[in-house]
Amino acid sequence: MPWNFPFWQVFRFAAPALMAGNTAVLKHASNVPGCALAIESVFREAGFPENVFRTLLIPSRDVKALIEDPTIAAVTLTGSVDAGRSVAATAGAALKKSVLELGGSDAYIVLEDADIDRAAEVCAAARMVNAGQSCIAGKRFIVVAEVRPAFEQAFAAQDAGLRMGDPATPTQSWARCKA
Repeated sequence: MPWNFPFWQVFRFAAPALMAGNTAVLKHASNVPGCALAIESVFREAGFPENVFRTLLIPSRDVKALIEDPTIAAVTLTGSVDAGRSVAATAGAALKKSVLELGGSDAYIVLEDADIDRAAEVCAAARMVNAGQSCIAGKRFIVVAEVRPAFEQAFAAQDAGLRMGDPATPTQSWARCKA
């Protein structure tokens, strides 16, 4: 699981898997071990039996053997393309089910009839999801030629208005967009 959404991504896979009667093993990103252990603790505090959800603090080089283990039925990865290739090759060779989420680059398309100020507001907010450190943060903006100069000006104005700060503070300018 990735470092940039260390709780959400895990609960997104673990909750349905556990509710369906499965067990789960987590190998989290190496820079968020505290989050991984906290998640395991949450499941135990919620009353899940020991070993129904386990966190393994292992280096990435040990993941191949974990996937190949006959007690592992499926694998999911949210991460880089390189990590996805490695996991897919190992899971495929072992005939294991796998789900890979390797980022997104869906484009925002701005047409000539768009509300340019609103489009710029939405696009600027989308670009800064999780401080821009997200696979779903907007990265590609396709704007028709007729409105491109106006969009660029409005987008730059939106971007210039962004300020670093505590994301829990409702007055942060990035939180303005109500997409």
